[in-house]
Amino acid sequence: MADFQPAVQITLQNEGGFFHNPVTGEIVNHGITLKFVQDSGYEPDADEDFIRNLTVGTASQIYEEYFWDAHHIGSINDQALANKVFDLTVNMGPGGASHPGALTLLQSAVNACGGQCATDGILGPISLGQINSLDPAKLLMQYKTLIAHRYRAIATGNTDLTADLNGWLTRLNA
Repeated sequence: MADFQPAVQITLQNEGGFFHNPVTGEIVNHGITLKFVQDSGYEPDADEDFIRNLTVGTASQIYEEYFWDAHHIGSINDQALANKVFDLTVNMGPGGASHPGALTLLQSAVNACGGQCATDGILGPISLGQINSLDPAKLLMQYKTLIAHRYRAIATGNTDLTADLNGWLTRLNA
């Protein structure tokens, strides 16, 4: 089973500090957005100051509860794969049956590597069994290929996000 601490350290480094995006209006600190803390129920009445004053410790607690534990990422045996899955789940969301995201693309990578699981964005026992039965280096390579395609599709489909593509690809390949 993978350990949360190395994964969250990578993500915190990738996410950086406070930022108010003038184009999208997004307000974020340590990768935690105002919209997320409001919509998740973590702090429904949060405002910009709440995000501005968010500590690394609180961000880590949110990540552990709402991403690592909620999506069973710690049940992935390979640490490098778990690190990348966690980081990308934070970056692009988990996805679901009708929306490609980090977890649905991981499930697609499993299927492309000869495994078999639903692409529903839920890392349940079948998905996790398949993930852990495959060569983690090959699975990670296939996963990164699918994520890169998704990032390019997002950038092509939304000109407000085109400038983010190089950063996303750099993060993916780090």
